[in-house]
Amino acid sequence: MAQARTWLAHALTNAERAADRRIGATLLRRPAWGLTVLPYVGHGTTNRLHLRARAVARRREPRQFSGPTAVLLTAIGRYLSAEVAGAQVTIDVAGRVQPAVSDDEGYVDVTLDVDLAPGWHPVTFRLDGAGSTVVGKALVVDPVARLGIVSDIDDTIIHTGLTRLVEAIRTTLLVSEDARVAIPGAAELYTGLVAADDGRSPVFYVSTGAWNLHTVLARFLERHSFPAGPMLMTDWGPGGKWLFREDSIGFKSRTILARIDEHPQLRWVLVGDSGQHDPEAYAAVARLRPERLHAIYIREVPPQSPGRRQRVRELAEELDRLGVPMLLISDSLAAAEHAGELGLLETAHVERVLLAVERHPTSTGR
Repeated sequence: MAQARTWLAHALTNAERAADRRIGATLLRRPAWGLTVLPYVGHGTTNRLHLRARAVARRREPRQFSGPTAVLLTAIGRYLSAEVAGAQVTIDVAGRVQPAVSDDEGYVDVTLDVDLAPGWHPVTFRLDGAGSTVVGKALVVDPVARLGIVSDIDDTIIHTGLTRLVEAIRTTLLVSEDARVAIPGAAELYTGLVAADDGRSPVFYVSTGAWNLHTVLARFLERHSFPAGPMLMTDWGPGGKWLFREDSIGFKSRTILARIDEHPQLRWVLVGDSGQHDPEAYAAVARLRPERLHAIYIREVPPQSPGRRQRVRELAEELDRLGVPMLLISDSLAAAEHAGELGLLETAHVERVLLAVERHPTSTGR
C-alpha cells in the first residue's frame, strides 16, 4: 500500500510539474503577463542566512474583481499560482551576491554565508534578463537574545474555524482579507514576550498553510500589530512523498527543531491550538529538546470532543514529567499569566492582554 501511494505521489508530481511548465510558458508569451519574484521573509544568524522566494507568471496589471463574487474570486486566485521553473535570479544582501535558479515549483532556496548585524536587512531579488527587481527582507536573530517564540497561525492568531468545515470554507473563501479576525490578546501576548527580552526575541510563524498566502498573512500580522517574523509554510500539491502536502506533525516538528538547533542561545515558547496536530507536533519537539523549552500553550478550539481533550491532557502529563509545562488554555490571558509566573512577561503586559481579552468577551478568544 505504501509503495503504491509513493508511486502515485511521484506520478502526480511529475504530471503537475509538466502542466506547470506548459502553463507558465503559455502565459509568459502573452503581452499582459510577465515574470516576477515573490519574496518571502528570510531568517538566520549573524553568519548564515536562509532566503526563499518564488518565480511566478503574473498579470502586469492585476485584475480587479467587483460585485458579490469579488472576495471569492480573489481568494481562489491566491491558490492558482503559475510558478516558473528555471528562472535565473540574482540575490543581493548587503553586497553579498548569489546567483540562483528557481526549481520545478518555482521556488528559489538559498543559504548564504554572511557577516551581518542583528536585526532586519533588505534582500534584493533581480530577475536576470528581465530587468525587474524586488526587495524583500530577512531577520538576523540577535546572538544575545534569550527567548524564541514559535506560533501556529490558523486558530492560534487568526480565527479560521478549521475544526468546523463549513465555517473554515466560508472564512477562507468568503471573508475579505481586511475582515479576518485576530484572536483577542494574541498580539499583545507576543509583543509583551518580545519586549521582555528587550525587543530581541524572534517570532517564527510555522504553519501548514500554503506559501501562496504568505503576502496576505504578512499584511494580517501588520494590520493587527503582531511582531513581524519569518513565516515557515508548506507547498500544497503532490510532492514526491505525499499526495497533498507534508503531514503537519512531521513538518512542524522538523521545522521547529531546525530553528532550536540553529539558535542554541534561545529557550522557546511554543503556541498552537488543539484543533489539529499542534499538541502532537510540539510534544515531538519536547521529547527531543525538553531543556530548550519554557512552555507550550495550546489554545482549546471548539468543538472539542472528550477524546481529543483527553489526548491533549495525556500529552501534557507526559511532558510535565520531562519538565515542560503544556497548558490547554481557553484564552490568551491564561498564557500571559503563566508566562508572567515564569518571568517571561512583565505585569504591565499581562494587564494589556487582559484588557484585549475583556474587549472581546464573547469572541473567539475566550
